[in-house]
Amino acid sequence: MQELSEKGNITRARIVETARELFHKNGVRATSVDQILEASGTGKSQFYHYFRSKEDIVREVLRFYKEVMLSGQGPIRIEIDSWEGLENFFNDHLKGIRMFNYERACPIGSIGNELAAENEDVRQDVNAVLDISIQKITEFFEGLKKAGKLKKSADPKSLANFSLASLQGALLLSKFNKDPKPAENTVKHALTYLKSFSK
Repeated sequence: MQELSEKGNITRARIVETARELFHKNGVRATSVDQILEASGTGKSQFYHYFRSKEDIVREVLRFYKEVMLSGQGPIRIEIDSWEGLENFFNDHLKGIRMFNYERACPIGSIGNELAAENEDVRQDVNAVLDISIQKITEFFEGLKKAGKLKKSADPKSLANFSLASLQGALLLSKFNKDPKPAENTVKHALTYLKSFSK
């Protein structure tokens, strides 16, 4: 029984990994359940044993991203305790789009752009994942403010929202243009703006 359970976990993880890759490459709407099954080498009965619908696996993919971020095991360094750490956070995202030749944006933001307006559960899931980054950046700016190293007029949460909004928009622009410059220039100017609040 334990062996079957382990085998089932492996199959389920393979389906999620395949869906994650296809969603990032082609988009959620352009990816069918049949494509996920074919690419993962699983059958429909296996898929529907673990997932009730395509929406179910979308939400599972988002849970995967959330767990990876919280564990600190992902490619994005979200423990931000210095300006260098904030730069690393931005640059890790730039490395991500370079890996895919600027043909993909943030996988989490991409799912949100496609589905958030029409699916409240997915919107909340996307928001929960993105909020991890916002919270980490907010805590960094709060720490600076507490240490007297940030202007009194600066609002940590607003600066964190600006950081993520700038980054997400920059990644999309580079994807649309298949060009690194929009993202790189946006990151450069965003960091200059953010540092203008330091004392």
